[in-house]
Amino acid sequence: MSLLASLIQFFVQPLLSLILLIFFVYVILSWLFTLNIVSPHNPTARQVYGILASVVEPIVAPFRRIIPPLGNFDMGFFFAAMLLYWISRYLIPGIVLPALN
Repeated sequence: MSLLASLIQFFVQPLLSLILLIFFVYVILSWLFTLNIVSPHNPTARQVYGILASVVEPIVAPFRRIIPPLGNFDMGFFFAAMLLYWISRYLIPGIVLPALN
């Protein structure tokens, strides 16, 4: 395995998985705020939500400009998460790594 393939496999793949995990936690926390399970006035929860938003929003913003929301469902967020998942699970293992070997 070449050095570039190793770097992609050991750094990019886990980074994409971490970003997908952050997406998931961001969604769950937003639902907890919406359902008033976690108070929106809680400073710790707001700080965690702000940190998560600083990672998620720059990735989702281009999708939101192109894809309008469907009712209360944010289609831009959905497509951004699906694209990250596709890159992580199919593009990197299926195309990039065999091409480098």
